[in-house]
Amino acid sequence: MNIYPFLIVTLLSLIVLASGCVSNTNLNQTKTYSQNGIYFVYNGTWENANVSSPNAVAGVGDPNTVNPQTHEPTTFILIQKPNSTLGTDLQTAYNQNYATFFNNTSNQRVSDANITVNNNKAFENVYISTSGGVQTEMRAVWLSQNGQIYVILCGALPSNFENQQKNFNLTINSFKVQ
Repeated sequence: MNIYPFLIVTLLSLIVLASGCVSNTNLNQTKTYSQNGIYFVYNGTWENANVSSPNAVAGVGDPNTVNPQTHEPTTFILIQKPNSTLGTDLQTAYNQNYATFFNNTSNQRVSDANITVNNNKAFENVYISTSGGVQTEMRAVWLSQNGQIYVILCGALPSNFENQQKNFNLTINSFKVQ
């Protein structure tokens, strides 16, 4: 089972992330997402997005980073529930996804680690992906809750990636299956 196409579809699905104006002046404000059987907290200046990827459950993005040519935010979080992982344990799904992913020269591994999310074992892979001449640094957190595998895909331009870790951690650390 190859999940590499699933990640490509994910990147392409970012096209549907909506842009918009935000008038919040309190940058510490947060919003909650509680739909589609999941719950998480995200930056209050970001916008919820309607995503159409078959594996996407939810998406949020920073409207202040929308690329005027692509109309996509360059800073985003996408929650995925890959159907191709049904009946597969987390370690196997993760390993199968990345077995050939980095054979593609447009994807460059930065790091990978074992982490814990809400007392659950999780895997994290950070990489740089180039699509359409634009580099995006991605942080993919794979976790399993209630027998279902979820991928929390966080992305930003490499120059902004470290600055977004607080926002990414807010969502990752609050993620729960309802």
